[in-house]
Amino acid sequence: MADEQEDPREVARLRYHLYVEALRARMPQAGFHLLMEIIRLWLENGGGTARIQMDDEEKALFTGEVRQEMLTLMGLIGAMQPGHEDRAEHVVVQLGDSEHTKGAMTLVPAEVAADPEQLQARLDKIDSQQRQRTLDRKEVEAIALASGMPLADPDADT
Repeated sequence: MADEQEDPREVARLRYHLYVEALRARMPQAGFHLLMEIIRLWLENGGGTARIQMDDEEKALFTGEVRQEMLTLMGLIGAMQPGHEDRAEHVVVQLGDSEHTKGAMTLVPAEVAADPEQLQARLDKIDSQQRQRTLDRKEVEAIALASGMPLADPDADT
């Protein structure tokens, strides 16, 4: 038999599908469906940062486990991109709470996960971004109020 090399993207694709099937088998159906809908929307919108509007039932289903699996799937999807195959080996790390952020998580290489200084820097960055989003939202609300426009429900999206 010829010495065949496997296509890393195909290996990553198969790994992703195997992981999804394992999630389907072990997660509650409603949580799994929410997770897959989030991943679908994320992919349709090109990845990156996204704001997701959820109703109360969806918010209740968006548990820490679902958030953690969402990050894991994002890493596995990233591993399908040429030159990023290592993302399949990244791990989800609980960063915790800070002044403007609660329950922060991130997906990082294993060596970063073992470095408390790098993890703190990531939490600080997330907290700073959340602080800026809060300030921006308040400014937009002030402009809307001054213009006589109705304000959006601040709890409408997660």
